[in-house]
Amino acid sequence: MTRDALRAIRIVLWREYVHRVRSRSFVLATIMTPVLLLALAAVPPLLAAPHLMQRKHIVIACADRELGQRLQKWFTEDSYIGRYTAEFDAATTAAEHERLLARLHAAQADGFLWIDDAAITSGRVSYTSRQHADLFEKEYLRSTLASAITRERLALRGIAPADVTRLLSPIRLDAVALDQRPGSGPTDTAGLIVIAFLVLGLETSLLSYGVMVMRSVLDDKSSRVMEVLLCAATPRELMAGKILGVGMVSLTQVATWSLMGVAALFLGASAANARAALSLPFGNLLVFALFYVLGYLLYSSLFAAVGAAFNSIDEAQHWNFLITLPLLISGLMAWTAAGMPPSALFTIVSFIPPFTPVLMSMRIALGQAPAWQVGLSLALLLGSIYVALVISARIYRVGILMYGKKPTMREIARWMRFA
Repeated sequence: MTRDALRAIRIVLWREYVHRVRSRSFVLATIMTPVLLLALAAVPPLLAAPHLMQRKHIVIACADRELGQRLQKWFTEDSYIGRYTAEFDAATTAAEHERLLARLHAAQADGFLWIDDAAITSGRVSYTSRQHADLFEKEYLRSTLASAITRERLALRGIAPADVTRLLSPIRLDAVALDQRPGSGPTDTAGLIVIAFLVLGLETSLLSYGVMVMRSVLDDKSSRVMEVLLCAATPRELMAGKILGVGMVSLTQVATWSLMGVAALFLGASAANARAALSLPFGNLLVFALFYVLGYLLYSSLFAAVGAAFNSIDEAQHWNFLITLPLLISGLMAWTAAGMPPSALFTIVSFIPPFTPVLMSMRIALGQAPAWQVGLSLALLLGSIYVALVISARIYRVGILMYGKKPTMREIARWMRFA
């Protein structure tokens, strides 16, 4: 490539980059997107907090005094959500049941648990409340009662309380693969972070900035600015400048978001705790960045060709769907595969270039991709980018000067053969 060609690409690149980075929409989107995501994560718990933390007065009608008092203490003092005040009632007769119902009607209590001898034996406990119990409340009551009644059943069989505590202590599972060093594998937290970042962040960026390249080409084409630009640069130089310029905009925004995320993480926790929470090696982060850049080059070249071939967004919408379909499928497969063991289909699809940026990044983050598979996927992705750039450049060379009639598939194929 000659010096004049590089100079032309640099001028177009700089024009695209500066024009977009200086815009108010870019600044607002860069700042407000993390804020909106934080609000999206924080608002539902805040809205639910007054409901969840509203203290309820419940009555524990239990035939076993020790079990009832233990439950009363748990709900009143040891409950980590502090949602209940509990009252113990040792009577479990039919008359007492009617009296408790009358108290609910008189708003003297919010609910009562009915734990008679049959309930302890069968494990079917009744909870009657003034208002319908939500899913969170029912699950909380169920888990609390399950633990307490299990302890009571073991105690009835003559097992000492200390032995009961030891038998019911939780089990921690550390899963280590044969080819994995202890303490070096990805954790569930890392997997969830990778799902959220890669599937949402990576796909959204690839789609939005790919469409931005297409819209830039369509805008220049519809305003006839392209005819002026062709006097100073070749079609290939224009396409390269647009793709690289918008690509720098995307990298700037992603880098800004990454720095904001890292800063927030380290402000909220110590450096050691933050690194332990992520458990993502620095080399993996570099590979993720490489897949992002290569994925952007692949999709942006295709979007640039679509923008050059058609005259409006409406004409190009069917091709937009075909281009974005691999991203949608990648997202669905990534969400599904995150909680499942690796399958042969997922491995094979991760080598297909349009799916590689998302799926191979997921496999790397979850420790499912050997080094040779990563290298092979990169080679296939680079090869597909070269083919896509060659085809897109040929379509771009002819399409940017075609106005009016919507081109047919036969005409686009002719452009690719003879351009």
